[in-house]
Amino acid sequence: MTATVSAKKLVPLLEGFELQYDPKYEKFYPTLLKQLLPVTQLLQQLDSSPTIQSYFDEVCQRFIDANNYSVKGRNMLIARMGKLKKVVSDNDPKRRMAELSPQDIARVKRALPRALAKQKRSKSQGENIQTYYQLFNRVMAEAFNDHFISTQLKLSNPRTKKADNTKPFSTDEICSLLQGWPYQTHTDEQAQALKFDAQSFRFWLLPLGLFTGARLNELCQLRAHDVRPDGHGIHVISINDDGYNKSLKNEQSRREIPICNALTDMGFLEFVQERRDQAGSTALLFAELSFSSEHLYSRVASRFFCGNATGTGYIGAHCERATEGSLNFKSCRRSFAQRLQASGVTDSLISHLLGHRSSAHEVTQRHYLDTPLSASLKAALEQGLQYGVPLSHLKWANYKPLVAAQRGRKKRGRQPKAA
Repeated sequence: MTATVSAKKLVPLLEGFELQYDPKYEKFYPTLLKQLLPVTQLLQQLDSSPTIQSYFDEVCQRFIDANNYSVKGRNMLIARMGKLKKVVSDNDPKRRMAELSPQDIARVKRALPRALAKQKRSKSQGENIQTYYQLFNRVMAEAFNDHFISTQLKLSNPRTKKADNTKPFSTDEICSLLQGWPYQTHTDEQAQALKFDAQSFRFWLLPLGLFTGARLNELCQLRAHDVRPDGHGIHVISINDDGYNKSLKNEQSRREIPICNALTDMGFLEFVQERRDQAGSTALLFAELSFSSEHLYSRVASRFFCGNATGTGYIGAHCERATEGSLNFKSCRRSFAQRLQASGVTDSLISHLLGHRSSAHEVTQRHYLDTPLSASLKAALEQGLQYGVPLSHLKWANYKPLVAAQRGRKKRGRQPKAA
């Protein structure tokens, strides 16, 4: 007697895959298909999924197209995306987005700090990791919406997470900073022995930061024609992107900041006129600073004031708290805002001076209909920026002999290699 074997049924699921089952299970076929739906979707995702590295490049371009990034902001985004895509893909250029799963979260958390190990000297590493966490989550949200991953993947709660903890300078710290070598009198012998070259930005950027609240690169990129009297005869510093390689953080950053009496007494307008006479109205105000696409004009100045590691540089030498990572050049901006607020200057005026306002017109309409805006801003600066430290010794005329005494001396620092 020959046994009868029932013929198996084959049902195509999608190209390259078939379901084989015994006819006696025919009645379960509809239920089975529902259970197999996630598998079918996964196969479809794998079939159409781009590689992780190409998808990160695509999303990076989406972010650039959708946002009005500054040059520096765009370059930082591209650099961060480049590091992140290598970590997420595990350095496998062929790995696809659809292959990502919740199991990858733990691996990315382990690998990311190693990928950022070059920043281990800085106490800003925690904020930096958090930035990468947020960027990863944004990309994964895009991938989920594009149906390249079936589960929304998210990084959360890094142990090193920190908020921006930049603090304002105390009165004693401001006093110490303004008593440093750029603001002292030197003999010719002392000038020659001084470790640093007496460059103009080393004298001016600190007082400008404290008395204008401007960002470091906003000051570093100033041209001589950016310092001028406005239509009401008030000298202002124009923060703009009008000129070669100049940029703004955002459109709200475009503004004019009146020059207060403290800066005038230091000789700032005389310094600007000297630069105009030497090199013309379009000349860079601080000729020693150079441009790079990654750091714009602020690289050299940032290294001088903040050093190449937390708690170093000029600020670290004069402020003990700098070793905590809470003080840097941005502390000038925090001090500026804090002093104005403590003296009763309105939040709308402070926001306008910092470049946070929605429009100058709004400030004018609400508060200053009878007075020119620049006059009101200058009055607020004179009223609010009382730091309680001696300023009489801060004179550009006292710094120029130091510059002259160093003229012709051998350059400090690493020299370029011979060709």
